[in-house]
Amino acid sequence: MKKVLIPNRGEIALRIIKAAHQLGLKTVVTLLPLEKDTLAAQLSDEVHFFQEGSFKDNYLNITLIIELAQQYNADCIHPGYGFLSENHQLAEACKEAGILFIGPSAENLKQMGDKQIARTIAQKANVPLTQSWEGNLQSILSKADTLPFPVLVKAAMGGGGKGMQICHSKDELLLHLPRLSKQAQRYFGDERIYVEQYIEKARHIEVQVLADKHENTVHLFERECSVQRRFQKIIEEAPAFNLPSELKDRLYKDALSICHTINYENAGTVEFIVDEHGNHYFLEMNTRIQVEHCVSEEITGIDLVEWQFKIADNKALTFNQEDLSINGHAIELRICAEDPHNNFQPTPGPIQSLTLPNSKSIRLEIGFDKPMAIHSQFDPMIAKLIVHGSSRNIAIQKAKEANEQLLVRGIKTNASFINSVLGHQRFTEGNVSTRFCEEQLQNLLSTSPPDIEKYSIAYAVYRHIGLKNRFWRQIQNLDFTIAGDVYSAQFKQHGKDLRIELNEQSFTISNISLTKHELMFELNKQTFNFFCFEQEDTIELIHQLKSVVVKANDWLPPYNPREKEEDHSSIDSFLAPIPSQVMKVNVSIGQKVKKGDLLLILEAMKTENHIKAWKDGIIEKVHIQAGEQVKLNQTLLAYQTNIRE
Repeated sequence: MKKVLIPNRGEIALRIIKAAHQLGLKTVVTLLPLEKDTLAAQLSDEVHFFQEGSFKDNYLNITLIIELAQQYNADCIHPGYGFLSENHQLAEACKEAGILFIGPSAENLKQMGDKQIARTIAQKANVPLTQSWEGNLQSILSKADTLPFPVLVKAAMGGGGKGMQICHSKDELLLHLPRLSKQAQRYFGDERIYVEQYIEKARHIEVQVLADKHENTVHLFERECSVQRRFQKIIEEAPAFNLPSELKDRLYKDALSICHTINYENAGTVEFIVDEHGNHYFLEMNTRIQVEHCVSEEITGIDLVEWQFKIADNKALTFNQEDLSINGHAIELRICAEDPHNNFQPTPGPIQSLTLPNSKSIRLEIGFDKPMAIHSQFDPMIAKLIVHGSSRNIAIQKAKEANEQLLVRGIKTNASFINSVLGHQRFTEGNVSTRFCEEQLQNLLSTSPPDIEKYSIAYAVYRHIGLKNRFWRQIQNLDFTIAGDVYSAQFKQHGKDLRIELNEQSFTISNISLTKHELMFELNKQTFNFFCFEQEDTIELIHQLKSVVVKANDWLPPYNPREKEEDHSSIDSFLAPIPSQVMKVNVSIGQKVKKGDLLLILEAMKTENHIKAWKDGIIEKVHIQAGEQVKLNQTLLAYQTNIRE
């Protein structure tokens, strides 16, 4: 191997580039032009920019991927995860072209990529399975009267939690099946679906495996992935907490049994569901590197991506099962561009400022290191934070602190929600299931209000230092407004300490440090960490992911109120709430609509957004059509309302 083509993007492309460089390989990464400023573009030896178009035309175009490998003289291809990573046709095309595929054999991909075939293999390996019903849309519908609800509907070729739906009744099943079948066809190119028994109080446990081409197969212990939202993992950790050793041994044995049954090679993950009684059931096998592979690397010291290359290059494992042991505890947080307080809707858009953790003990996997736009075409995950500690409690505390040090301003993220999970008693006790986030949603969304007194002290310290440095003199007084209240601060230096009189209260501040946007100080022997961002007459202060905006009264411009012109128009327009793709247009010009009628279906970051009429009216204009990509605030349609409220 001399050069690898990476038909992927984001943090996984960067992860592969780093592993390849460590092995002395050159890299070629494929990107869309809008990602020219990403780290993958900067650190890869060569970059090929796709022409604008759908994923079908670029990342999912096997013919093009092979041609690019040949064009750039790449002798191997590493697909990462997502896109073509589990596509057996890519592996076959590589073999035909004399290119090394960094991953399992095409036969392995074919066997485990089809969930129905995978279950048959698990059954052959004597691995427990939940009851299931398989087939096309009509065959599943014909069995609706006999199913033991609740059931879980899945796409036969799906992966990563996509295309899944819990149905609690026959009516729900009949409602969702046609949509899920079409979704499976759109996402995975196969309309087949299957229904399986749904285990309500379950843990999601997976076993990482490595297998070379010399009949050596090992497991790298287990990962706990039960903290999920809409079947998408949010927090992963290794090893699993409060899992009996006897159960772990059964999981390891069954994971390896499946590998031996199909002569598996390369890295892979066997996923299981564990019920409240300690029974485990095969879920699926991911025949690729996984998003959460990092936590397994942290507790074992094994570089999984490097070993993917070595195994593909016919190298034998240099360790056996007895050589592997668990060192401490690791936790991974998936930071996503989504708004937890708006039903976790995706939040693509421009990042205004980006602050990265500066601690060497934090492993950050991210595809960029400066503010850039987050685009709706891609998955909403924008970063992964990985920490390691000697115990789970230490790892949890490190994870909280790491999360507070990664600041993505300008778009909403799930960072605060994740810290709510990390601080929840059930999580710290290890008492979670795949329904944890659903059951505790309101509790996890509710946050205590910020301590305004601490923010006012932080603001006073920050402005005092800033003005002193700017004007080379001591500033004695400051007036500012925070949360509607006016504060007055006076300062007096006491050696290395700073005395602040704040609205007739006295505070002594010590060990003050201001670096770029980060302010640290001690108050009553407690250390506080604030991030400070100035914009004209305001300063935003962020502490433990809670934000407060302070107005400097001495910066306030004169207020010139203008009367708002009353809008008498009876034409309503609907603007795109986020950058999206138009999936369906349900109306036409001249059509009458009633409040609540479905007008459009938009899709962004693999999430559908159903746009409904907000008033009775008549459609005046339709500005878009199905398949079109629309920008934020782009006009989609307009209609004449009957009543102007």
